[in-house]
Amino acid sequence: MGGPAHPPYGHLMRAALAWCWARLGWRGLTLLITGVSWVTYGASLTVQPRYGTVRGISVLLGLVPMPVWGWGWIGCGVIALVYAVARPGRDLPGVAASVAPPLLWSLAYALGGAAGASGTAWGAVMPWGSHAILIAIVAYLTRPRLIVPKVVRHGDE
Repeated sequence: MGGPAHPPYGHLMRAALAWCWARLGWRGLTLLITGVSWVTYGASLTVQPRYGTVRGISVLLGLVPMPVWGWGWIGCGVIALVYAVARPGRDLPGVAASVAPPLLWSLAYALGGAAGASGTAWGAVMPWGSHAILIAIVAYLTRPRLIVPKVVRHGDE
């Protein structure tokens, strides 16, 4: 009774997970998680935005209504999901789509707090900004390494 009920299926699951990890790595996993997060957050903005969010980013709502911003998050999430399986270096649109929304939100909260639209907007500046920074750090640490040959000028051998 100590073994798995269906050993062949366990082997297939491990093989599938190994294939996914080999394809995604840390960079792709970051884009995958971020993509799912942005799609779900964008959906919540289009359906029922939170009161604090509406007050905090009021400077952006003067440009376009909240459902448009929600669809922007969804679009960026889909781009991140699509590029999650791309090779590092070819996934830069996905990285940009992952970084742009939280960076914009961080800026909007900072401007909203400075404009007096929300007394608590300052509390959302760093959480959103740090998320963008963490994505950028993962992208930097997992960037493709370029092999550049040493250039030897004539006579300097």
